[in-house]
Amino acid sequence: MAQITAKAKLGDHELGDIEVINPGDWCGRTWLLEIGGSYTPLFLIVEADSASDAIDELADNEKYGHHIVVDEDYLDDYPEEDRHYGPSGQVLDLDHLAIHGAEGTAIPFPCRYYGDNLPDEGVLPAELDEWDWDSTFAEQSGDQS
Repeated sequence: MAQITAKAKLGDHELGDIEVINPGDWCGRTWLLEIGGSYTPLFLIVEADSASDAIDELADNEKYGHHIVVDEDYLDDYPEEDRHYGPSGQVLDLDHLAIHGAEGTAIPFPCRYYGDNLPDEGVLPAELDEWDWDSTFAEQSGDQS
């Protein structure tokens, strides 16, 4: 799959090169996840139906899930009555996760997608399916699968 990044505005801040962890998976309903919240937070775009579903997508993501999934060695630090669980039964630590987007709207967090085989001006996430970006990427990389 081609690397898709996003650009968006968060308040007065322009954000660029935000990795999109599941482009095209939910009809362009994008959410901005902020992990860390310190001086250099990690921003990710996730397509999901709701904020809760965005957390589930992050928890199951191989590359970034470790940011919120509690390692088994530390489970004792999370009392049962205070635990949050992910879609695969993993215990989640959501203390350093912020989700930006508006529930009940068609596009919870507006952004534009960019990639090597997308137009220079980018595309709206809901328009991604109009571009044959996966096969274009495969042709460019020589993948004939």
